[in-house]
Amino acid sequence: MKYSLKIFSIFGIPVELHISFLLLMLVIYLVALFNLIPGVDLVVAVLITLLFITVVLHELTHSYVAKRYGVEIERIVLLPIGGVSAMKELPRDPRQELRIALAGPLTNLVIAAVLYPLFLLLGNTLSPSLSFLLYNFILLNLLLGAFNLLPAFPMDGGRVLRAYLAERMNFIRATEMAASIGKQLAIVMAIIGIFFNPFLIFIAIFVYLGADQESKMVLINTLLEGINVRDIMTGEVKTVKPSDTVDMVMKTMFQHKHMGYPVYQNGDLLGIITFHDLSRIPEEERGQPVENYMTRELLVTRPEEDVATILEKMNSHNVGRLPVMEEEKLVGIISKTDIMKALEMRKKLADK
Repeated sequence: MKYSLKIFSIFGIPVELHISFLLLMLVIYLVALFNLIPGVDLVVAVLITLLFITVVLHELTHSYVAKRYGVEIERIVLLPIGGVSAMKELPRDPRQELRIALAGPLTNLVIAAVLYPLFLLLGNTLSPSLSFLLYNFILLNLLLGAFNLLPAFPMDGGRVLRAYLAERMNFIRATEMAASIGKQLAIVMAIIGIFFNPFLIFIAIFVYLGADQESKMVLINTLLEGINVRDIMTGEVKTVKPSDTVDMVMKTMFQHKHMGYPVYQNGDLLGIITFHDLSRIPEEERGQPVENYMTRELLVTRPEEDVATILEKMNSHNVGRLPVMEEEKLVGIISKTDIMKALEMRKKLADK
């Protein structure tokens, strides 16, 4: 996830802190230290720290259960209203997803259930600060557990709902329906926020975008499942030479309707040149060879790589096409257009 910082690893899983959570914690500690807002003191700052630890435990429980089912966790990202465990693949058995999703909120509810009798037993013997801290820590765990059980992505309740629906319909349809319910809930939360609490609007935006992103991600990953680069790449690759001028390559682009070409010579892939690269070159320099403007640090793929992984790689590096290499030789090229065509074909088949 963008704008997150790795803080440590546990069970081999990187734990990252989203910059919004970091800023929130810094603001709270500064307010507490300098007594900028009445009522916000170091006890409140410690409470926020305990909340941070609770969110980590919540996500680690998800990850532990997921790993027991053989699901690999890429990373855990901590956000102001919870955390996200990024799985490399979604569990295909709805019962497994149900158990993974419930593990996190149950952790919070168990913490609250264990600490509440302790609070009742010791409440009168504790100092006002410790009593306040323990009571509100219990309350925060109850709220975090309950909030995550809301039937909306990206909360755990959205995954519970999808698991329930996936027992009764196909996985894509279950995801779309769960995401739609999540979006409707987000709209209701935003309306309530307008009249009662503006913070609810922020949460509603997060929920709406999370539901939309989850729906799109599952649709893409499911439709592309089982498709390798070899299946959809262009095998007969049109290449250009490093000595070709900018004008020559632009004419080739307009003639063949491709917006990017590998720069190839004597069996070696030297770089890649795209229309985006050429469009920034002043007209008086278009007699220069493309080797002066090509991208030399290449991101490449292999024929056996799965297309869903390649699409994620393209998006994260903001590129539109990748050369396909096998045994140090250029054997093809794959573009986002190729992947979108494959998605359209799979979607039509899935709708039949």
